[in-house]
Amino acid sequence: MVGSTNTVESFNLPDLLAASSRFVSRLNAHYDQAMAECRTWLIAHEVVGDKTERVFAMSDIERLCARAYPSAPYDKFLTVCEFVCLMFAIDEVCDVQGGADAKRTGERFLNALRGKERDDYDEPNAGLMHAAREIHVRLGDWLDSDAGRRFIEVCEGYIECVVEESALREDGKVLSLEEYEPIRRENSGVRPSIAITEFALGLSLLDTVYTNEHFLTVYWTVSDMVWWANDIYSYAVEYQKGLDGNNVLTVLMSDKTLDLQAASDYAGEHYKTLIRRHWAAREALAQLTFGSPEIDAQVALFVEEMANWAIGNAVWSFETRRYLGDDGLEVKESRRAVLRTRFSDEKRMPA
Repeated sequence: MVGSTNTVESFNLPDLLAASSRFVSRLNAHYDQAMAECRTWLIAHEVVGDKTERVFAMSDIERLCARAYPSAPYDKFLTVCEFVCLMFAIDEVCDVQGGADAKRTGERFLNALRGKERDDYDEPNAGLMHAAREIHVRLGDWLDSDAGRRFIEVCEGYIECVVEESALREDGKVLSLEEYEPIRRENSGVRPSIAITEFALGLSLLDTVYTNEHFLTVYWTVSDMVWWANDIYSYAVEYQKGLDGNNVLTVLMSDKTLDLQAASDYAGEHYKTLIRRHWAAREALAQLTFGSPEIDAQVALFVEEMANWAIGNAVWSFETRRYLGDDGLEVKESRRAVLRTRFSDEKRMPA
């Protein structure tokens, strides 16, 4: 493949935190309590089997949620934590499945999330499906709102593209950037995570809000900032696991004939462009009205909370052990990411 990393031992990460200086990172005050309760729930359901405790102890997804939903009250924050953790669980499960098995897992997950009773909640992954059914119950009547309908729709898109990712990995295919971006927007899990923000805040925005060009620019720039940053920060560990085919740095190396460092630099410049577009759209959006002060206030609240995903994800990526192991704080200072020996398919790196 063009842009091989066979002889590369490390590369410099772009300084996304410096580029994001206009954003303010906050932490939900309920983090400690919700993390403990959510973690107990995940382990009880064994959502990724007997490695559940290890996976979530290393990742601390609840801390990501605390940075992404800092304004959510405890009861809603806990439900949101549980849901986002389940998306990470789906990712863990489907990472080791081919296209057909991933499709079955995804369909079962969606049916559970919709509240449909099924006979196939037995093994494999029974705990994950039962947990998804509980999320359906906790979301309650909100699922009948416009926001709830949009939430289910983006979850469907997410699962569809997770399945496509598994099939591409099975075939060993690396997409062009033009092909990759729309799939990554969906399989990253960012869109369902943004959609459930309305539940976290007790909102259901009008569908007309989602047709406004400035609102959509804010929405898509947040979504794209999250998955571009995720691909940058996770590249080293995905390379080690042999999962780097679904990573924008691999795509850039192949599509634009770049080496790894040039791909990282390109990604950093693109991230800065997303930030500029985001703030320009937010400023334009603030000058508009959606028909009433109440609706305008709801839109402003949602936009402010949604933007926490961008900065929260960047900050959390150095706090979690998921991507950089125990070296997160050191890498945050040096911005030097080390590539380690790639694990073979027969000896996959533990999650």
